[in-house]
Amino acid sequence: MADLPLRDRAQALFNFILEQTRDRASLQDLHQELLNCQQRLSEPMRVAIVGKIKAGKSTMLNALLGEAIVATGTVEATFNINWLKYGSQPTLKVHYKNGKSEDKSFEELTTLTLRADEHLDYLLSIKYIEVFYPSSILKTFHLIDTPGLESFYEDDSQNTRDFLKLHGQDLTAATQAEAANADAVLYLFSHNLSAGDQAVMEEFQGPSVGRATPINSIGVLTRIDAYWPEFPPIESGNRIAARLSDIPQVHNLFYAIKPVSGYLALGAQTLQTDELEILQKLAALPEDRLQSLLRVRNRFENREYPDQPGVPTIAERQKVLHRLERYGIWQACQLIRSGTCNLESLTQELMQASGVPDLCELITSHFGHRAYLIKLRTAIDRLHALCFQQKQKQSDDDLQVVEAIAGKVEALEANSHDFRELDILRSYYDRKLEFSDAEIHQLLEVTGEYGQSCFQRLGMKEQASIDQMLSAAKERMQKWRLRAADQMGASRPTIEASTVLAHSYERIVYHLQEAQKHLNFWS
Repeated sequence: MADLPLRDRAQALFNFILEQTRDRASLQDLHQELLNCQQRLSEPMRVAIVGKIKAGKSTMLNALLGEAIVATGTVEATFNINWLKYGSQPTLKVHYKNGKSEDKSFEELTTLTLRADEHLDYLLSIKYIEVFYPSSILKTFHLIDTPGLESFYEDDSQNTRDFLKLHGQDLTAATQAEAANADAVLYLFSHNLSAGDQAVMEEFQGPSVGRATPINSIGVLTRIDAYWPEFPPIESGNRIAARLSDIPQVHNLFYAIKPVSGYLALGAQTLQTDELEILQKLAALPEDRLQSLLRVRNRFENREYPDQPGVPTIAERQKVLHRLERYGIWQACQLIRSGTCNLESLTQELMQASGVPDLCELITSHFGHRAYLIKLRTAIDRLHALCFQQKQKQSDDDLQVVEAIAGKVEALEANSHDFRELDILRSYYDRKLEFSDAEIHQLLEVTGEYGQSCFQRLGMKEQASIDQMLSAAKERMQKWRLRAADQMGASRPTIEASTVLAHSYERIVYHLQEAQKHLNFWS
């Protein structure tokens, strides 16, 4: 039980590979990749924002950052890959396809990403752009804004369709490459309430989703504000998400599907004092009058109302429309009428209505609690692939080294309880486990879904004593041992998962007993 922590065993593996490959010219690719893997494990987790072109990826990214950082507004807005990382000052580093790179001022980001025919060749020469920015979320995650997966929409302009015919496949290839190289993926998609399940399934078929699994992928249902005024956005979005999650093909891809309005979240976080004053004017109108104004966008945006005192001017209405869109304006006015009068409170309430805080919490809990393990899994998958490639072309001496490295990599994976927990999680997401709801809850707890500490894995409060936690851990360890031993009619995945969970609780018991010994020694 006193096995080394996974981090220490992984470091020992990396040290072994580095030593074996350091002086072998034919294995320098493997040596360099290992150095890259080591660096990657020490960096924030890479989360790619992926989806069809026009799914609202850049708006969603800005909503997560809380500021309008990357360009939005056109169907092919993100022409290149933006890789956002934490930096004390806003700066850019442009990496070109010829291997060169250069620093640029942050103010040039829009020019470097938005399509512009006059310097299209230059944009095509860019491989990706590193964007350094002082946002707190970037201390935990690197966010990768991708160009988007190729798609065609009936409402696209002919200019857009011509552009996608020429460059759509390149944008798709770049997006798929980044999704495959990321540790985790947010897959964004929009869905009309009238669309059938077949239209939804077409969204997720083929190679576009890449290697998505519920371990590393969350689905994000975007543009839910478009359901208003016919339907309440969040409630309707939750109904759609629930229905989609019951489709096996979708259930096997995503841990969860969250409905959000990125536009409302971004607008809420960037709302200005003068815009609050305009919203207060609108909130003072009779409710049926306001709803009538908002129901037709062009009427709200462009029509004068000289005979109706209290209606804000065209310029004022256009200003808040640009900031919040119609649903956001309606929601803000309802909040103001109910007593939410200051800017800070209104921002918080609108953020909750957008669904983005729930998404952020999910990203942090689901990805963040397993960040190292997911990154290590990515590194191991990469090492497996490289070892396989190297075996096809090495001489006898080097082949023995590669086989020894491959064996060590396989041993780390096979002998790691953390990876076995990931395996049973995948069995759960694939609906292979015959567990009750209470047993599923314990599975998620003990595998770290709600946190990595002993009390979180036991589903107990932080104030719980060691004795209380030990009692609970021993009781559950015994329960799962009996569950694993009871093979009457149980499927093999269920028996294997029960064995793994029993061992998970056994490890908790060991760590708590060690902590108790340490406390007794110093008492």
